[in-house]
Amino acid sequence: MGLISGAALAYEILLMRLFSIIQWHHFAYMIISLALLGYAASGTFLALTQGWWSAHFRLAYVVSAAGFGVTSVLCFLLAQSLPFNALEVLWDMRQPFWLLTIYLLLLVPFFFAANCICMTFGSYRDQLHRVYCIDLLGAGAGAVGIIALLLALTPVQALKLIGLLGLTSAAVAGLELGVRRRWLLPLLAGAVLLAVLSVEPKLSQFKGLSQALRVTGSAQVDQRSSPLGQLSTVQSPVIPFRHAPGLSLNTPVEPPEQKAVFTDGDGLSVITRLNGDLQALEYLDWVSSALPYQLLDQPGVLVLGAGGGAEVLQALYRGAGHIDAVELNPQVVELVNGTFGDFSGQLFNHPRVSVHQNEARGFVAASNTAYDLIQLALLDSFSASSAGLYALSENY
Repeated sequence: MGLISGAALAYEILLMRLFSIIQWHHFAYMIISLALLGYAASGTFLALTQGWWSAHFRLAYVVSAAGFGVTSVLCFLLAQSLPFNALEVLWDMRQPFWLLTIYLLLLVPFFFAANCICMTFGSYRDQLHRVYCIDLLGAGAGAVGIIALLLALTPVQALKLIGLLGLTSAAVAGLELGVRRRWLLPLLAGAVLLAVLSVEPKLSQFKGLSQALRVTGSAQVDQRSSPLGQLSTVQSPVIPFRHAPGLSLNTPVEPPEQKAVFTDGDGLSVITRLNGDLQALEYLDWVSSALPYQLLDQPGVLVLGAGGGAEVLQALYRGAGHIDAVELNPQVVELVNGTFGDFSGQLFNHPRVSVHQNEARGFVAASNTAYDLIQLALLDSFSASSAGLYALSENY
């Protein structure tokens, strides 16, 4: 019970992460509703078939647990194979049908997990308190465990592990309930299948990362993931990146070489080449965010959402006395200072820069420092990984 309950909650959270990568953060909402729909479908099914599963509880439980393990991966693969395009929903009548099909596919694992939980409640009425306790403990462990898991594994690896947890739950239940061991051989075959199965998230062709990789000569040079997002770094030597939002068309200079960093396939930030000569950053004097620096002399600056460091570079170029740069994702800091440290000139190790790996609101609330200028990079508005499910409403 603990294993299957934990695996179901972990699967629900993982699907939010996967759909933020494959599509956009809007689909994170969808996962909660389809999980509830799967549990509701299970309750209806068990109410209508109570006589059968009560007489065959052992078999029904093992089959349901194994069903969760296998379908958690297979249904995700099938959902990815459908020609669903979120951007065509309003004018292509086939898209709502494909979206409904995705719903029906992804509720299946939750249906099987709910079967295990509900049948156990029905079969052990004299121990409801114990069953409920184990259910809650398992769910809590799964919710916390998937966060820890995503620190060590990619989302795809975590998905396969959750499938294996479902099969493990079925095997443990089979041994506890006295099911003949030969009936457990299919579980071993299923585990081998999941282990060798090739699973790769297919990003929407309209996401920024997909578009960038279609440019001649562009290549992905680094990818890493965490609960805060999947970071993909792209370089394009043939047609270079020129990412400078608000850059005047009258600027006489070009940005230096840049590497693009995409969060969940979108939310572009760039790491800019810095060779020690701040004059190479003159283009940052021609963007609209340079205006407040014209009014200040050696200001103390706070940058919220440092990302690849464009706002930090601008503050350095304009002679800021000291810069506090706040970045939520430590992997972004490691990219700038570690993996591409030579390229970025060890930007975040600059004597005038202090980097804080913290959440922006929490950092400001805890700080007693007064700043002349606070710059909001607002990188979090592009993905659910930083702003949570409120990316389209209030930003605190």
